[in-house]
Parts: sequence; C-alpha cells; structure tokens
Amino acid sequence: MTAAEFSDNQWPLPPETIELNNDEVHLWLVNAGSEDFPQDFLALSLSEDERDRAARFKFEKDRRLYIASHAALRLLLANYLRLAEGPIRFVSGPHGKPALAPPLAADGLEFNLSHSHAAAVVAFARRTAVGVDVEFAKRNFAFDEVARRFFTAGEVAALFELPQQRQREAFFKCWTSKEAFLKAKGTGLSGKLDEVKIKLAADQRVQINADVPGWSLTGLTPGVDYEGALVVQGDPRQARCYRWEPPHTAAHR
Repeated sequence: MTAAEFSDNQWPLPPETIELNNDEVHLWLVNAGSEDFPQDFLALSLSEDERDRAARFKFEKDRRLYIASHAALRLLLANYLRLAEGPIRFVSGPHGKPALAPPLAADGLEFNLSHSHAAAVVAFARRTAVGVDVEFAKRNFAFDEVARRFFTAGEVAALFELPQQRQREAFFKCWTSKEAFLKAKGTGLSGKLDEVKIKLAADQRVQINADVPGWSLTGLTPGVDYEGALVVQGDPRQARCYRWEPPHTAAHR
C-alpha cells in the first residue's frame, strides 16, 4: 500500500496542548496507510454503525482508510470539546453534511473530513462553515473527460492551455477546490460547482484562485501525488497544520 509522504515542516506533530482560536483553522493529516495504526484499537472509537460500515468494505485498504480517518475525527473532536468520555453524536444537514448534535453543537465547533487512497485530512474551525477536500492524483486517470463534463468552458480552456505536464496537477487542484466549496456550503453534489481561475505561478506551479463572495479558498499539499483544498466562510483564517497519530502510538515516540 502506498501511504502519503509527509513533510515535517508543513505537517508536524502537534504540541502537547491544542487551543483552537476563533481566527484559526486547524488541519490534521492522517496517514491511514501506516502499518503502525492499530485497526482494532481505532475501531473502538467508532459508533456501532461505523464499525458495521467498515466491515462491509471489500478491500482492506478501503477499510483501513475509513477506520483511521473516522477514528481520528472522533478522537480529535473529543479533544477539542474536552470530553473525557461519552458518545459524540452527529446530525446531517439537508444535503448530508455532518455536524455535532445538541448539546455539543452549542460549542460552535465546525469540522469537515475528506479522505482518498491512503490519506485523510480533517479540518476544524469555530463558528464558521468549513470544507476540505483531498484527492490522490492518479497518474493514469482520464481527467480530460471529467474536466469537459464538470468544468466551465473557461476552466476547460485554461486547463488545456497549460503545458501538458502541468495539466494533471491543475485538474486535481481545480477539482478539490470545487469540492471544498460544495462541502463548506453543505450543498453536496446537488450544488453548483463554483468557478475558479487556473494559472501558472512564477515558480511554474499551478495556482487556483476563486472570487466567490463570502468564502475563502486555500490550496493544500497533503503529500506526494495528493492535492487538496480548504474553504472557509468569510475572510481567510490562519491555518495550522498537524500530523495526527493514535494516542498510544504518539506516546511511544
């Protein structure tokens, strides 16, 4: 299994105590392909429904990804909410976006989870909507067909005007940006994909910009061959990035 490759500079281990301020977004990268992640231990953090769903996955890699990412979400939520014990219950919005159920919702903690291949990213903010998306940029993926179906005419033109060696990167940056907008707004696949602008930066890397009133977009690099995007409601917030490990794994480093 190919796991995400982490940069210690961008995704370091967290400090002993974490405080999420109102002007911040916290992002946690989960290396779900790590053999150090004990699946049985992590599964104890899941609800009965989540354990049942995990058991139904046909492939072991998909089961590992689901268990690790959803356990990380629940354990991180418990940490931010200062919960020593007790279940964390969720409610779903009109289009399926999960949120904390009362009375925990009164804390104002917003979150979003995305996972792909062997990596997951969990985003947290206070009293503002947040959406995150991560995708494994498959090298043999026929992105041109998907772009022509889901991108606007302007986006398609900008994508294929890029040097050919940059087009795959541009597609996944554009796609994750659009998905992050949908997730932040809570509209799901029924929502309209916001238009973004694709261009080459001075260092020849692809840059995605968006002019969507009331929302801010930030690009992410979760690992080699991964692309990601973060969207928050309102002005940009300071993003603090951390690498997540199971509690007992981190304790023995």
